[in-house]
Amino acid sequence: MCGTKPPAKIKMKQILSIALLFTALAISPVIAHAQNGEKPKSGAPAAAQKYTCPMHLEVISEKPGKCPKCGMNLVPLK
Repeated sequence: MCGTKPPAKIKMKQILSIALLFTALAISPVIAHAQNGEKPKSGAPAAAQKYTCPMHLEVISEKPGKCPKCGMNLVPLK
């Protein structure tokens, strides 16, 4: 058998080729957007920051301030 590769090397070459193909397909939209000067869309619109009291999690506000129940500073909601 002159000139033939062992089956393990052929299979590994096929796996690496498929992995390279998937990687190229996965990053091509990112590269296309970068060339156009656009940022890829994340799918979800940016939500407004909300704030809550560390002691009273039911208190939620659209802006920073004080908790109406205890007077503590509201913290950004994650």
